[in-house]
Amino acid sequence: MTRIENLRRRIEEEGQLYIPGYVSERVRNCINDLGWSSYTDDCINDAWRELKREYRKISGGDRVTTEELYRTECHIIAYLRYYFFLNYPVIRWILQKNLENGIEIIPGNKVVKILDFGAGPGTASMAISDFLEDARGIGIYENAKIKLYFDEGRSLFGECYKNMLGGHERVESIRYIGEIGYRENFCDAVIISYVLSELDNRMRRWYLIQTQKCLRNGGYLIIIDSAYKGVRRYVWDFLRDREIRENFRIVYASGPLCSEQSCEYWDRCYHNSVNEKDLRTPEEMTEEMKRFFEATRQGKVKFVCCVLEKIEGQGGFADPSELREYRRDEEIKLRGWVIKRTSTERAENITLCHGLGPCNLAFWREREVFEQVGGVSEGDILWIEGDYSGSSFNDLHSVYVSRVIEHIKK
Repeated sequence: MTRIENLRRRIEEEGQLYIPGYVSERVRNCINDLGWSSYTDDCINDAWRELKREYRKISGGDRVTTEELYRTECHIIAYLRYYFFLNYPVIRWILQKNLENGIEIIPGNKVVKILDFGAGPGTASMAISDFLEDARGIGIYENAKIKLYFDEGRSLFGECYKNMLGGHERVESIRYIGEIGYRENFCDAVIISYVLSELDNRMRRWYLIQTQKCLRNGGYLIIIDSAYKGVRRYVWDFLRDREIRENFRIVYASGPLCSEQSCEYWDRCYHNSVNEKDLRTPEEMTEEMKRFFEATRQGKVKFVCCVLEKIEGQGGFADPSELREYRRDEEIKLRGWVIKRTSTERAENITLCHGLGPCNLAFWREREVFEQVGGVSEGDILWIEGDYSGSSFNDLHSVYVSRVIEHIKK
């Protein structure tokens, strides 16, 4: 535990995520190496304002393609000096959080193959590589090396990717995935970060099929995206696809990722689905970016995320639209959930209020449900008595289970 705490201090201090100095240096060097250092802050700020406007469209549910977002070198510099620094620490924090929960998303002490979909300038790949390097210093991942495979349609982003990761101590090789093709069961982890909202339905479906094909059984899929309401529905649409539901289990999520806007609890679930972390203001931002980040965003990064393990042939998690809710009466103490999956006499994933997230194994284990009941199988119903710590009856985050009243077999 001491080692884990030491690692946490490399990622988060005094409640704030922070960016190591060497990351800022890599960004500066990349901009210089690619011959982009002559762009002025005024030009970069103009491009950044355009990016913000496009992201507002995405927040409203519109689709904006990568080509429209990052159409010039200046737009890519604006991404590197602002959004890169918002997304990088989030990925490290997710890896840390899962390691604390006993889940090694990145396998240790071997050569690890990682596929980075919509890789951009390498934000996720760099965060993973740096996390492994930091962890080596405290006795974790001492010998791990990474073979990186990236998928990125914008050639300028591809140049950034190879520039910033080419000399990393943990990176054994870098290859564009198109050079070798999408082989079956060849990679240990797939990451899809901040990209689903930029794809049309056909491409999201294509990502899904390739993820299912390339990821080995027992490997992990990491999905991260912005906290915009308009973006979250793309994450949920991806998760609710039958290919994903039948071959993956959710091991971690930031909260309900529901897109059912007709649900009367949708706004409340949206709030609960967002992770919000304080971030020290990155030095590489322009002065205008810093003012906006500190004043408008209050120095916070907001995101939704989900980590899934591939368990091909073992069943997956339920589509909330297929679930029914059981209730005996209107008393606050009684409420039932349909359980849709089992694993070694334990319900792996339970779905509530048309949402995914904490209502999975970890969520219910924390509430000591599985110490009280075993032999749970698909279609069973649990009647649970508990407290609702000052929150709404339907707010799943407020649930505290005191006892399982009855276990009704299907």
